Amino acid sequence: MRTVRRPEASATIPSAPDHPRPPFINYQRGLLMRRLRQFALAAAVTALGAAAVTGCSSASSPPAGGGKLTIGVPGIPPVFVNLMFYVAQDKGYFASRGLHVRIRALSTGTDVGRAVQSGELNAGMVGTTGAVALRSQGASVVGILGAPNADYLIASDDSAVTGCASLKGKTIGVDATAAPKALALGAMLSSCHLSTKDVTMVNLGGPQDVDALIAGQVKTAVLHTDELAAVLQHKHTVRSVLTSTTADPLEHYAMLITRQNELTNARSRAELVKTVAALHQAISYIDNPANLTNVAATAAAMTKEPASVTAAAITAFVKIGFWPADDGLAANRISHVITQQVAAANISATKAPTAAKLVDATVFRDAVK
Repeated sequence: MRTVRRPEASATIPSAPDHPRPPFINYQRGLLMRRLRQFALAAAVTALGAAAVTGCSSASSPPAGGGKLTIGVPGIPPVFVNLMFYVAQDKGYFASRGLHVRIRALSTGTDVGRAVQSGELNAGMVGTTGAVALRSQGASVVGILGAPNADYLIASDDSAVTGCASLKGKTIGVDATAAPKALALGAMLSSCHLSTKDVTMVNLGGPQDVDALIAGQVKTAVLHTDELAAVLQHKHTVRSVLTSTTADPLEHYAMLITRQNELTNARSRAELVKTVAALHQAISYIDNPANLTNVAATAAAMTKEPASVTAAAITAFVKIGFWPADDGLAANRISHVITQQVAAANISATKAPTAAKLVDATVFRDAVK
């Protein structure tokens, strides 16, 4: 496992008030590695594609059969986008379809993508930018279920911050320069014609922005939905002032990918159709408010976060359609990501895949027949 080195801060943070740290703060320390290793690290997507393709043939392992599949999920412990897999497992939705699914947590989406392409995994969740990079490098990966809505948001305890424009000149906590939250901040600021040059970014190291907001070291920070839920357990005056989905309605966050040869093999394709059907059933269960207590318990076991936090987070996630009711693979959103990646020079325009080549919507179609 690689060691993530905490970057130096880009601005001085005032000392925290002298008071006991809430229990949640100690728990958050153990999540630093998880958040810094999240699969949506757009700064590393090109490396993802190159690493996965170099020396890794898509035919190195035959498609699995007999109902046995291994599916990779990013994050140790896994991040929230993976909840549908664990609910499907807990509720028996895989087993009821004759599937024996092993959910394998890997440190990052980079690792998941590499393992899918090499044949070590039958399928796995990766960031959409990572899937685009993989395909542009010649990998045979195909998306079969999407999670379009990212959950980045800007939270603030500053009464003067009321929206995007009012962020100009403010100090904002992020994970690290060019890391996911910093990139998300730039994207959100662009919605009101600002950039990261118009604010002062403080590098806090992933979930440490939760600590800083609670302790009053910073007034504004980029958070994930579950992190805001954690902050609100201790500081009720913090609120969300801007979300990534509002800033860029065409964004696309993540997708479940497999290899093309898994789909051309009739038996393995049938098993993936059953897998997507089980996940679709799990999403329906998650979205039903009557099941919140049970879902929050599954999420707590998965993420190692308190059930009180996961319950609040799940409610917010459901509100933004984090786990989609459809296939989550809208062509215009996939195309938008591809265009952005070309514009950012993360992939070559001549090697960029089309949305039609990157996804296979027939798997979901057959799953919900």
